Amino acid sequence: MTNKRAKGMSLRGHSESFKKTILPNGLRIVAEKIPHVRSVSFGVWVDVGSRDEKLEKNGISHFAEHMVFKGTKTRSAQQIAQSLESVGGHLNAFTSREQTCYYAKVLDENLPQAVEIIADILRNSVLREEDVKKEKKVILEEIKDVADSPAEMIHDLFALSLWSNHSLGYPVMGKAKSVRGFSRTDLVSFMRHNYSPRRIVVAASGNLEHQRLIQDIETLFPFRTDRGRSLQRSSPRAAKNVRFKRKKTAQVHLCLGFPSFPFSDPGRPALSVLNNIVGAGMSSRLFQKVREEKSLVYTIYSYIDFYQDTGILGIYYATSERQIRQALSLVIEELENLKAGKLSESELTGAKNQLKGQLMLGLESTSNRMHRIAKHELLVGRFINLDESLNLIDGVTIEEVVAVANRVFDPERSCLAGLGPVNRGSLNGLSWFK
Repeated sequence: MTNKRAKGMSLRGHSESFKKTILPNGLRIVAEKIPHVRSVSFGVWVDVGSRDEKLEKNGISHFAEHMVFKGTKTRSAQQIAQSLESVGGHLNAFTSREQTCYYAKVLDENLPQAVEIIADILRNSVLREEDVKKEKKVILEEIKDVADSPAEMIHDLFALSLWSNHSLGYPVMGKAKSVRGFSRTDLVSFMRHNYSPRRIVVAASGNLEHQRLIQDIETLFPFRTDRGRSLQRSSPRAAKNVRFKRKKTAQVHLCLGFPSFPFSDPGRPALSVLNNIVGAGMSSRLFQKVREEKSLVYTIYSYIDFYQDTGILGIYYATSERQIRQALSLVIEELENLKAGKLSESELTGAKNQLKGQLMLGLESTSNRMHRIAKHELLVGRFINLDESLNLIDGVTIEEVVAVANRVFDPERSCLAGLGPVNRGSLNGLSWFK
């Protein structure tokens, strides 16, 4: 599909329902038609997040995300809130360490309205000074809300500890001091420099017509044609670290983690399988050993995060102060077992089937599908269809999982963060933390 205004392609070897179009100004549109549903999930992804901020402006990506909902030249904040809810839809946004996303989920017949609303808030927000002052108070309360939730706060402490002084470790919401210092001028400058077409991916999934979507976007997102400011991200260096923060809580919350690798790394499928074996579900090793067998925790899980140039494999659990060392020693024991190759074909097969099932069940949601195609474009620049994903998982071997375990579970690159009534004495006798 080609016209004088936009070049598009139905990617060979991929689903006929997926199409990618690049507008002359550099804005990328990725869309997937699913004719058997009545909904469409639509998102505008800006490739900027907290890792792109200076320390004194930490939190401004998140602040900008809040402020665009406060009113445009033709709509009040209340009218924006009612715009899609009045037709049964949903409008929201989020900020992460690398992206800011504005998204909507609506009935297929209301997609043009969703596109117009998001275009309006991104292009025509008035960013009034009085709203800046009011929204600071809202975000300061949001920061306090996280501080009152140790299960959330521990992950900010972990990121800060793992990435040390690098911006990838900055909290997404920022610190209270930086938020208080934001001005309207800061916001306007930030959005002018970062909300350029070459930094934006528009993604949609559901019952849609690709050409109609392109026409609406070309009409409603008339960004200037420019090269945009190139995104310069310095790569972080992780180092072995232990950081405890004392806080009056009923449990100690801990996060043990390691730097891994980016989404584009060939080891990603094996890492995903490894994560399922370690702690992604009730059948995982850590859940069965630390909770079911030893009864030391209520919650324990592992997770993976991918960034442009690196990644994380983390393990979170919460337990009483007197059980910290015992639980941690069991976690380390299981990681060492995997490094030593103590993994059977039946366990590997179960983990792969679990991962494939999670992927396929997730694709029943247009929201998940929209997120997936956007992240593929942002992280690897192409769509990875379901068959390719399943084949990659099927191809993972025991040898690959063990190799990835040895690559990632390095005691000299481990980071441990703790929050609650905890101190370094809890680690006495653990070989990883001598």
